[in-house]
Parts: sequence; structure tokens; C-alpha cells
Amino acid sequence: MDFDKDKIRTKIAISRALNERKSIEANKMQNIIKIITTTLAGILISSGVVFAGSKLYESIWKTPEKVDIPSGDFYEITKITEESKKENMSEEEAKEIAIKKLNEINFNSNIVSTNHYKEYDSNKIWYRFLTEDNYEITIDGQTGEFFDIWNHNKDIQDINKYITVDEAIEVANKYYKLFGFKEGEYEITRIHSNNKDGNDKEPGFKIDIDYCKKYGDLENYYERISVAIESKNKDIDYFRVVNIPFDNNELVVTEEEAKNIALDEDKKIDTYNVESIKTKLMIVKMNADAYNRINNKEKYYEEIQTPYYPAEDRNYYKVDDKIRKAWVVVLTYENNFNDIRKRITEGFYTYFIDATTGEIIGGHPYDYIRLN
Repeated sequence: MDFDKDKIRTKIAISRALNERKSIEANKMQNIIKIITTTLAGILISSGVVFAGSKLYESIWKTPEKVDIPSGDFYEITKITEESKKENMSEEEAKEIAIKKLNEINFNSNIVSTNHYKEYDSNKIWYRFLTEDNYEITIDGQTGEFFDIWNHNKDIQDINKYITVDEAIEVANKYYKLFGFKEGEYEITRIHSNNKDGNDKEPGFKIDIDYCKKYGDLENYYERISVAIESKNKDIDYFRVVNIPFDNNELVVTEEEAKNIALDEDKKIDTYNVESIKTKLMIVKMNADAYNRINNKEKYYEEIQTPYYPAEDRNYYKVDDKIRKAWVVVLTYENNFNDIRKRITEGFYTYFIDATTGEIIGGHPYDYIRLN
């Protein structure tokens, strides 16, 4: 069979031309989609919705409200006011809850005195009741939940008598069950032994134990039980329950995207050159630290670096109690610091990047991953 070489060349040329045209049209379409997506994202963000991946998500971050702290001594600014009472349950209601809890755990429920106070930066009241046996129980005035119980007996600590970690865990587990928590509901995530040698895994005169709820490999420090066991009588120093539920939000933002978001945000503020960057997926509590830093940089570092900076002159912001899955991105800056205070306080910055929306939902002035 004879092949017509000219026809074959013509077909190849036509095929290449069609492929090139398709490629050009595809690129044009991608550019159009990119422009539309960018414009749409801007509109959505301004309306409280964010575009992440291929879905729309409600914006989590809201501009925080600045809170003014009154001047005066601590007693005055934490004194319960008529205004704060309106936002909390009554003392009698809290007392009933305290007595019920004390009876549940077989403690003496005869209350002999009180020591209530209001948070200095909000109207939340913490109702504290002291029992005849010298235990102090605390009830959250807004949620009605048990918060903690402290052993105020003076003879419970002996720094010369040690208890092993295993012995402390056995006592802590006894109270864990006594307070009604189920096996496997929380897991022990931290143990710290207080001793003269500074070795937190060896026997000590007091051992602190944290149990946290876990979601896969991630632990929620804000759904936590903290217990301290004293060596002398092998009894609790305190038992505390922190209960701020986790949103368990979807993982949409990639690690690389989170890094770029943090680096782009850091360019908005006059910082040092970034030497290295590390990331970790964690459960964090939303805060206003990154917002405060970028909007008030000079004062932000002045507060951190000045000993005894007046509390009433600090910047405080109110944000929602949101617990979110986030990429924790730690930026380490080049070490060009002559002042050790600056090296410690300005050598790092940590951004919290929401794992679903990609919003910056908080931060920390140090290496947050190393601290945790």
C-alpha cells in the first residue's frame, strides 16, 4: 500500500493546531475561573462566608471587641456587681449545685463560708463554697457547671515524702471514676512530677496529671480533667474539669496553604526575615493575639517586654470561645537580636490558621508547638 506523505503531514499539522487551540482555550477558561473565584471570595469574605476548596463555609473569625479593664486593686475589679448578677445564676442556685456535687462524690456538704468573685474582664461569676472539711468547690455562674474542688487542709504537703507516678495515677483514676467519668472517655496526656531534682517523670511530693478528650491523634486541652496528687496522704490537692466543646471542623486547608497564609500575613507587619517555618495540626482556642499584634505592634511588644506593665493599660479583646482544628504555624526569625528580651519575645511568632476556612483565628508570641 502506498502512503500519501503529504496527506499524513496535513493531518498531523491539523491535529497539532486543534490541540494548541484547545490548550489556549483551556488556559483562558482557567484564567476566567481564577478571576471569578478571586472576586467571589472577596465578596463572600466581606459577607461572613469563606470559600475553601470547593465548598462555602461560614466565616469563623469576627473582628474582636476591645474590653476596657477598670483600674484599681484586684479585689475591687473582681467584686461582684449588680450588673454581673443579671448575667449569672443566683448564689442559692449555685449552692444547690455545689451541695449536689459534694453528695455525689461522698464529700462533706456542710458549707461554712463563701469566697465568690467576678472575672476582671467579663461579668462571669465564679461561686466558691468552703466546706466544713476545708474543701473549696467552684461553680461556673453562667453555665452552672462544676469547675473544681481544692483541698485547703494545711498538712497535705510534705516535700520530703515522695509518691511514685504509678501511685499518683491510681489515686487520680479513683477520683476520675468517683466524679462519674467513663473509662476511655478521656485519656492521660500529661504527667508532671514536682520534686527537688527537677525530673518530671520520677517520684515527687506532688504529681500533676491531665486527662484530655482525643479526636484521632489530636487532643483537646479545653475538654480536660486536671488532677494534682499530694504525697503525704496520697490525696488530691485539686480536681478540675474544663469543658469547652470542640467544633470538630473539617480539614480542608493543606499544610502548604497554611504556611503561605501565615507568611502573607506576616508581610503586613514590619518583622525580621523568616529563618525557618514549622507546622503542626492541633486543636486550639481562638484568641485575639495575632489581631492585637498586627494592629498594635509597638504596644503589643511593650506589654510583653515591660515588667509589671499595668493591667488596666493593656489591650484586651473579647472573642468567642471557639475551639477549632487549626494549622499551628511557627515562624522563627533570623537571630539579629542584641537584646535578650527581644530575642526571647520577638524571635518567634505562631499563627493559628483555621483548618476549614483558612482564616487566622489567633496566635502566640512564642513557639507554641514547643510549649505544647
